[in-house]
Amino acid sequence: MNDTMQVLADKEAIRTLIHTYCRAVDRLDVPLGHSIWHDDGEADYGASYYQGPGKGVIDLICRHHLGLKSHSHQVTNILIDLQGDRAGSESYVYGTMRREQGGKLLQLGVWARYLDAWEKRDGRWGLVRRMVVYDHEEVREATAMGQEIRSRRDGDDPSYRFLTSRKWGEA
Repeated sequence: MNDTMQVLADKEAIRTLIHTYCRAVDRLDVPLGHSIWHDDGEADYGASYYQGPGKGVIDLICRHHLGLKSHSHQVTNILIDLQGDRAGSESYVYGTMRREQGGKLLQLGVWARYLDAWEKRDGRWGLVRRMVVYDHEEVREATAMGQEIRSRRDGDDPSYRFLTSRKWGEA
């Protein structure tokens, strides 16, 4: 593979891992979430939420999301600075979460950026450090539109029938 193709392949591998993270936390798929990290990876989601081993933040987020009615994470504006077998990236993220509180449906919105350090070890890219920078957030009352909700936060989500390379709970 020539250098240009390798750069494109490496950047796409990192981009796929960033998207995989969102899929993992939205489907509460802990093993999938663990798979984006190298074993010695560190996460910094702020002192008030989590600082520690990367795989530990997946456990915490999935546990906290169990108390929500729904959640959805999207990433955009992914910039990747590739330097051989190391890379840095910045990704804008918007997360929406819904919960019931006091008989009201609340929607939480978080706008943030993932600042990530990546390494390619034994041919596999993995996350070695993530810092989350929060730009702003909100909580507001929401009114459901009454649409049929077909998403699931487990292996019964319809996407697992279409994305056949991985089953729920497998990295």
